[in-house]
Parts: sequence; C-alpha cells; structure tokens
Amino acid sequence: MQLIKPLYWILVATCLAVTPLHASEDTHDDDGEVHSSAPETKGPHGGLLLKQDDTTVELQIFEQGVPPEYRAWVTHGGKPITDGVDLNVRLTRLGGQVDTFDFAFQGDYWLGDGVVTEPHSFDVEVMVALNGAQYDWQWESHEGRTRIATDIAAKAGIQATQAGPGSIEKTLTTYGQLTTAPEQLARVRARFPGVVTKINARLGDRVAKGDLLAQVESNESLKTYDLRAPIDGVVIERQISEGEIAGEQPLFAIADLTTLWAELRVFPGQRTEVAVDQKVHLQAEGFDQQARIGHLLPSPGNASSSLARVEVDNPDGTLSPGLLVAGDIVVETLELPLAVENRALQSFRDWSVVFIQVGDTYEIRPLELGRSDGTLTEVLGGLQAGDRYVVENSYLIKADIEKSGASHDH
Repeated sequence: MQLIKPLYWILVATCLAVTPLHASEDTHDDDGEVHSSAPETKGPHGGLLLKQDDTTVELQIFEQGVPPEYRAWVTHGGKPITDGVDLNVRLTRLGGQVDTFDFAFQGDYWLGDGVVTEPHSFDVEVMVALNGAQYDWQWESHEGRTRIATDIAAKAGIQATQAGPGSIEKTLTTYGQLTTAPEQLARVRARFPGVVTKINARLGDRVAKGDLLAQVESNESLKTYDLRAPIDGVVIERQISEGEIAGEQPLFAIADLTTLWAELRVFPGQRTEVAVDQKVHLQAEGFDQQARIGHLLPSPGNASSSLARVEVDNPDGTLSPGLLVAGDIVVETLELPLAVENRALQSFRDWSVVFIQVGDTYEIRPLELGRSDGTLTEVLGGLQAGDRYVVENSYLIKADIEKSGASHDH
C-alpha cells in the first residue's frame, strides 16, 4: 500500500473530471441555421428543455419500467406539435460508434425508435425540421468517463488489452496426496551378512549413483566390501549404525524426488468425465502446477473409487511425499466468441463493468456476462471485439471516476 497510494494521488491530480452538461451561446451558419448547446433547464416532464425562437423540444431518456428510450415533447408558439415534425437524435460514443433515433408520435409524446444503451455517455446532436425551419442543438453528455495522461497511466501501472475470443475450462475438483513412484525408490541391502564397519551416508543426504553408503565386513570371508547408491536421490531411511550386524533387512532407502506423483481420488460418479491425458491444475500450500493425467488405476483394497496419477515436477526437491493436494481436472474446454479477463472486472452502480480505453480517455462499459472459469468470463453484450479494455489496476480508474462525481442525469 505504500507504493499504490502515491501513484493513486498522482493519477487523481492529473486526471480531468467528467465533462459536465453545459450551455453555450447559440451560433448561426451562413444559411441562417441555428446551432445551440443544450441548457440545463428542465421541462415539465423532467427532460432537457431545448429552445429556439418560438420552438421548444423537451428531450428525456425515460427508464421507468421499460428499457431506456427517448421521449420528446415539441411545441411551437406555445402549442403542442403532434405531426409535421422531423425529429432526429444522433449519439456519438467514445470510440466512434454512432446511434441514431428517429421519432414518431405516440399519442402523448414523440418516441425514439430504439433503446438508449448504457452507458449514457455520448456527444448529442438533436435535429428538428418544422415548418421549413431547421434547428440543431449539440452538447456533450458524458458519464463514467475520465482522461488520464499517457505518462501518468504508465506510472500507475494501468495497462489495457484488446477484447476478443477466449476459451474457458470446465473443471472437476479432486483431492489426493503426493507419492513416490516405485521405480524411483531403491532399498539397499548387504550382499553378505557381516559387521558394518563404516557409515558414509546420513538420513536426508543427497547422493549420486555410485556414491559410497557404507562398508561391511563379511562374516564368511572376513573381507570388507562397499555398499553404493544404485540411483541418484535422497536418503530417506537408514536402519543401521557402525558395529551392528547387517543381515537381510534393508539398510538404506533412497528416493529420487525430482519427480513425484499426485494420486487423486476419483469417485464413481466422476469417473465417466475423467480420462488419461486430461489437463490438471494441482494446488497445495506454496504449490501450483499444471500437469496431465498419466494413468487411471483402481484404488487399493478394492475401493469403489479410482486413482488418477499425475506426474509432478520437483526439481528442487521442495515437495515431499505425503503432501495433500487438490487437483482441478479439465473435463471440457469451451470456445467463446468474446471474453474478458476477470481481473479487469469492477462493480459500478448495479453493473459489472470494464473500462475501455480510447487514446488517453477511459470510460465504463456495463457488461452482460455469461459463463466463467474464474480466469476468463464470457461477454454476451456491452463490449465489441477489438475494444481495448483495462486489465491492470482498473480499480484506479474506478476510483477516479467516482471521485469526479460522474452523474446519471439526462
């Protein structure tokens, strides 16, 4: 936290707040066509009130009980206009997407043809043709948007990637423990009974094939012979000391621990989904490794479950036989047309969102989400393939937008 806080305040100090709805003076082009910015004045229905000469348009995004839709009320000379109006709204979103709405009279108001999708953040142009006159209002209505200079975003560790297809994995969770394969365990016995005259290996020593373990004086010949390590490995058992009699019992056990096996218990109800060569995500405390099922075997003692054996790399010898492990077996891989990384997802109002990036501008994109495997999540709506969305430190952008007081006012 000592590192993040300074970066956050650098970020906040240099970001621009969300652009508010504002009014500007009317302008006229060479043909006398009127252009104006939308005032903040509200009409009787709670919508924005656009006025020019004797013509007014009240424009509202209506969201009560219906998907967001445009409604408008048009008057001329103080009288409601119910026909003879060509009303059009054009919305230009961050990234260049343009939504257009034509209006038809519905008895009490003029209704736009389509849903005003979230976020309600766009540059608005309203065009009206009435009695041969043209009216045009333009303004910015931005929400959930902020601007961050490129160098500041880099210092804060904000990184984006391109949205596109992905694959998620359906997994089956199993449990088991690490073991040593029989072929990686060697037990060393005396060739001839006799007295142990020298011990050269202690419990826990690493030995190489051919290293001297002990010397034994034969009872029959009274000659001394060497006991040497038959494999590379670790001495995991020592059952003898100098001066003791070596008989038929094992004196040393040496295990090659560079490779272990995870034996995962698969219950009868799971067996039809599990097969050799399926990918497995193995996890234990301080251990996370991806491997594949090498064998499927019956459990010892005629148990109804099976054992899925998975080879585990252990080059440093940090893992030990007996360690309990969990294994997520990948039983199905699903290809998705569009997916995002879970680390990019943030909550904003009642939505799950990502933040898209266009240049040095960032904006929320509420998403309709589908299936997930904890790493990737399917996107059913709200994002387009090719959009750049923030994957690293997206919470900084959320904090900056919330600090700027992004509104949801139409």
